[in-house]
Amino acid sequence: MAVSKKGRRKVNYKGREYLWYVQEATQKLPDESGFVEPVKERYLRIFDTKKQFIIAYRIPEPRDAFALLKIEGIQFPRQPGARQLEMPRWKHDSKRYPTADFVRRLIDWCMTPTNE
Repeated sequence: MAVSKKGRRKVNYKGREYLWYVQEATQKLPDESGFVEPVKERYLRIFDTKKQFIIAYRIPEPRDAFALLKIEGIQFPRQPGARQLEMPRWKHDSKRYPTADFVRRLIDWCMTPTNE
């Protein structure tokens, strides 16, 4: 099945083409008083054209201690078999609109296996 490129940005990493976009989602979380408050979350979604590498990076708020990464594809060399990771915060990671350079760095982090 072909990949829709409409509304997506392209970035190349080591000769391979990746597509990315920012998706807004609303999550309903209960506050301290028990009422459910809608919370806007923003995800940076990155995938390759072969649909092997698919991730959703929750763009952290300044108050967040870590960033959340959801792995949806079958290829994730950093930690094979993982479905979700808490990853360290990076400089400029909470900008409203990520840059292609940030996307490349995130792909590089995901493609680098850990030495455990």
